[in-house]
Amino acid sequence: MDDQRFQPPPQQYAPPPPQYHPQSQHFRPMTVGEILDRTFRLYRKHFIRFIAIIAVVYVPITLISLLAITAVTGAFGDAALSPGAQTGMREVEPGEVAAFIVPFFVGLLLFVLAQALCNAALVKSVSESYLGNEVTVGQAYKAVLPRLLSIIAAGILVAIVIIVGLVCLIVPGIIFALWFALTMQAIVVEKRSATSAMGRSKALVAGNLGKVFGLWFLVAVINWIVGRVFQFIGAAAAGTSATGDVNTSLVIQQLFVMVGQALIMPISAGAFILLYYDLRIRKEGFDLEMLARSLGSGGTPPHGAPPLQQV
Repeated sequence: MDDQRFQPPPQQYAPPPPQYHPQSQHFRPMTVGEILDRTFRLYRKHFIRFIAIIAVVYVPITLISLLAITAVTGAFGDAALSPGAQTGMREVEPGEVAAFIVPFFVGLLLFVLAQALCNAALVKSVSESYLGNEVTVGQAYKAVLPRLLSIIAAGILVAIVIIVGLVCLIVPGIIFALWFALTMQAIVVEKRSATSAMGRSKALVAGNLGKVFGLWFLVAVINWIVGRVFQFIGAAAAGTSATGDVNTSLVIQQLFVMVGQALIMPISAGAFILLYYDLRIRKEGFDLEMLARSLGSGGTPPHGAPPLQQV
């Protein structure tokens, strides 16, 4: 009788307590500091891929542009230092001017195109890494190449708007720059047109100008520090070169500046694509939607998942 009284009740099945799914912890709102922290973690994890993206397009075209611009400046410098130029007896022929100016602008155009395409590929690569997908260098460029014209058009429109705003007492220009800070992200991720992406960026940034400005300022400071370090190293290396040629010294300095820019580009791209997703989480419930997709598919969200909400 006593044994029956103190016998423990039979074990009953109890479901395990609910736990947060890993995806719900991955997709969550972040502060500016957390955005930078995750950016650097992605940077370290995928450093080789990010540098490969830069090396494929940005490095060779930048070198070609640098050589073209250096040749032009060197030619003008030789003309200015020639005896005829010093005595005022030699005039530069129109054909010579065209021969100098055309390579200069071709090199500048190639540089702008390379930078736009490379930044877009970096945005695509970081975006897929954040979503839990993996893309190769070729896949990143293949995804953004059809959007290149939209990216360039958006860049021109945004630049015009910002310049007009800066002329109008500076402050409107700063506000415009913050409004349209996520234009490229909207083009790459949501495949929007230039004007539609500008409107999308403005809608996401609305009410978060302080956060966008804070992230932009910190990224700009990091960019400035890295740029100054490599500029100093380049000047030191050019000063110690035994050639003594002005063009050679200029090329050496610009090579180090290019290295610094290549190292900072993934940080800038990563910070703002993470900001883009952070604002979507806050305004559109992106985290809950991705969690629902993950649970529904029994795994991670599908590769190349379409945008969740169009505004």
